[in-house]
Amino acid sequence: MTEDSRPRSLGVLPDRQTVWQIPIAGQGLRANVLSYGATLQSLYIAGHPKSLVLGLDDLEGYLNQAIYLGATVGRCANRIAEGRFSIDGTDHQTDQNFLNRHTLHGGACGTSRLNWQVLDHHPDRVTLGMDLADGQMGFPGAMEVRLTFSITAGPALSLEITAQADKPTLCNFAHHGYFNLGLTEDVTDHLLHIPAGSYQRPDDTLIPENDPVPLAGTALDFRVAKRLRAALRDGGIDHNFCFEHQQGQALLAQLSAPDSGVRMAIHSTEPGLQVYDGELTDLVREGTRNWNSYAGIALEPQNWPNAINNPKAPSPILRPGEVYRQRTSFVFSTRR
Repeated sequence: MTEDSRPRSLGVLPDRQTVWQIPIAGQGLRANVLSYGATLQSLYIAGHPKSLVLGLDDLEGYLNQAIYLGATVGRCANRIAEGRFSIDGTDHQTDQNFLNRHTLHGGACGTSRLNWQVLDHHPDRVTLGMDLADGQMGFPGAMEVRLTFSITAGPALSLEITAQADKPTLCNFAHHGYFNLGLTEDVTDHLLHIPAGSYQRPDDTLIPENDPVPLAGTALDFRVAKRLRAALRDGGIDHNFCFEHQQGQALLAQLSAPDSGVRMAIHSTEPGLQVYDGELTDLVREGTRNWNSYAGIALEPQNWPNAINNPKAPSPILRPGEVYRQRTSFVFSTRR
């Protein structure tokens, strides 16, 4: 392993843990992964001048931002209504970190706010680990989580997340990267294709209705690719698009930037795709960095929001002896 491919310290957390920046490369892609939050800090493809994902240079910026920038969110991604749920007749109350009412992305100290261990590192892949205690953020069960970022043929950035627990618990992880494949400072002219026929309408606190509703005739119907600005004019995007649970990886979305010719296809085992338009990226500040709204779009394969309280949703319960396994690939191409 060369000097340039070795992990380096990005800084030290208040509890004196070192945050590592781990480079991986291959197939014309190169990326930096951070141990803090299992975060994708940067991703470059040969011939394109900018990172394909939004990222910050300094650890302090990650500690101060609140939009889950590039992080791995869990142990239960998205929202749990009122932070309440029941498993096998036992009620649980989890951290209410969203509007002081709902649980969001595993609570205020979910996996996006913890420093993962670097378990294995090769030039084209890194494996990170996290052990969550029984009762952490109110969730039952001690949980062992493993995440591998790898660069594979395609070229693709591939993620494999596995988890096991010693009690029945909730398990739903998501990569929360913000993508900008173009040459400009926002993604409003990106073309988005999502081959989903239904979605969930959220209430004013972003808890979705239980029953998926058809996308036909709505501004969020991306079955035929269209520019993002068309949906932004009609209220924006922070919605879950519904798919069938997959044994293998299925196509969930395609994103392209006409000005650069960079395209991305997302394949995943997950039954949902949460799409967030990035309206609040303008809140991130780091030195002279000053993003506008819609600087990047988050496309997050995961289970459905509030799935534990929704009889229509795939079950998010992980039981002892079972293995949670998510496989997601972000496959890139460029205009030649």
